[in-house]
Amino acid sequence: MSRTIKTVSLAVVALVVVYLGYQLLEPWLYPCEGIFQQSSVTLGTKLDVIKTKGEFAIGRQKIQDLTERSQETALNLKACCIVLGKAGGDFLRCKEGFDKYDAEIKKVATVVTEAEAARQEGKTAVVDEKVAEANENVKAVEASAEQFGKQVAQIKEKPSDKRGAQAGAQPTPVTAGYESVHMDAWPDGSRFRVKVNGVLVGVYDQSVSIYLDPFLKPGSVNALTFTFDRVPKGGYGVILKVRVLGSQGLVEVFKFTPSAQKLEDTFEVPFVGAKKQ
Repeated sequence: MSRTIKTVSLAVVALVVVYLGYQLLEPWLYPCEGIFQQSSVTLGTKLDVIKTKGEFAIGRQKIQDLTERSQETALNLKACCIVLGKAGGDFLRCKEGFDKYDAEIKKVATVVTEAEAARQEGKTAVVDEKVAEANENVKAVEASAEQFGKQVAQIKEKPSDKRGAQAGAQPTPVTAGYESVHMDAWPDGSRFRVKVNGVLVGVYDQSVSIYLDPFLKPGSVNALTFTFDRVPKGGYGVILKVRVLGSQGLVEVFKFTPSAQKLEDTFEVPFVGAKKQ
């Protein structure tokens, strides 16, 4: 074997070792991201059942609503982790709120499965019973998501909030602003990081499309910082879209395409949050 081939082989082995080592260390380096990924998979498995078997029972729109609520709930759990840390009783109490939501989603998946089985067997009375039960369970899911969201909001508002301590200056208060903030990003060969008010809330290697609402402080101007390790292969970057109070659609307000000269940018968002019912 020539010296060149040996050198290339050793380089390849070294790269593989570094990659595998980082894969093992990543959950330790970014524990809250790992919690988000795990909770998303947990809920996603049940949502797949509901999407496959539940449309006739609860309708396509309700399924879409459940999908969005589940993503928000997983993000809320991640926000809890960022604020409280992964260890400790406070986070475990927060985790209990997520577990209650997960249990309600599981009930919906179970009932729509039973409804679909009854429909295939021609058991009309059972189908009607199960459809009614499924829709009641959906209401329980909605209530659980709302309760958990309020729990997380209260945690973020506490004076001992770790985010405020790490970020330094508190966000500037506002009385008007956006109801919701949505982010699309395409790392594509890069590592992409998101900070809110100076605190890391997300690390991504693949394209991501999420609402940032659980990480934002309501009634304040929030500073969002986007950082790429290198220029993405596809030449894309980050797009922020917002929903104005009283509006249903999203409007683009910010776009950042990283370059070799600029791999980081910050955008300030006046965020008031959704109207309280």
